[in-house]
Amino acid sequence: MSWRPTNIPRREPASSSPARSGPRTPALLDPTLQALIIAALAIGLVGLGLAVAFGGNLGQRSTTAAASQPVAATRAPMPTAAPAPTTAPAPTVAAARPRATTAPVAPFSAAEAGPADTSGDPAAGAALFASLPSEAVAVGGVNCSVCHNIAPGSGTLVGPSLSGIGAIAATRQPDLSAAQYLRVSIINPSAYVVDGFAAGVMPGVYPKGLTPEQIEDLVAYLLTLP
Repeated sequence: MSWRPTNIPRREPASSSPARSGPRTPALLDPTLQALIIAALAIGLVGLGLAVAFGGNLGQRSTTAAASQPVAATRAPMPTAAPAPTTAPAPTVAAARPRATTAPVAPFSAAEAGPADTSGDPAAGAALFASLPSEAVAVGGVNCSVCHNIAPGSGTLVGPSLSGIGAIAATRQPDLSAAQYLRVSIINPSAYVVDGFAAGVMPGVYPKGLTPEQIEDLVAYLLTLP
C-alpha cells in the first residue's frame, strides 16, 4: 500500500480545446468582402453625384443656348413693304411760267379798248382791289391783292407788281393809253402778257362779276399807284 497525501488537489487533465462560455455566432460576411462592398457603394454614390451635377449643367447650357438664338433663326422673315411711290412736287407758279412776249394775244384797237381816260373813283377802286364783291368771287374772281403787290419796290407774288403801273402802262402799247391798257388787262387778261408770265394765270371772269362802273373804279385806282 502506497502512501499519498490527502490534501493535494486533484488535477483534471488539460483539454486541447478552450472552454466555451456559450454557443458561437458564425460571421455573416468576410471582412474583406465587407470592405469591397463599402468601397463599391462609395464609388457609386460619387458617380451618381457627378452625373447629377454635370447633367444639370449640360441642361442649363442647352437651355441658355436655345434662348440666346436670334429670333430671325426661328421665325420666317417678315415681308418688307414695297416703297410707296413718290410723286413729284407740284411746280410753283413761277416755275410753270414760260417766257412770253408783250405782243398781243388778242389785239384790241383803241376804239375797242374804250375811252383814253377814265371817270372811275380811285377810293372805290381801292376798296375793290382789296376785296371783290361776292358776285365776282362767285364766278371765280380772286381779290387783286392776293396776286399783286402795290408797294414801291415790291416784288412778284403771282402776278407782276403794280407799283407805278400807271406810268408803265402808258408805254406798253403805242396805240393805247394807260387807262385803255389797264381796262383791257382787266377785261381780257391774256390780251397782253408781260415777259416772264404765262397767259391764262389771271382769270378772265371779271366782266361777269363786275359792273362797267366798278371796272372803271379799278382803273382809276391803278393809275394813282406810286
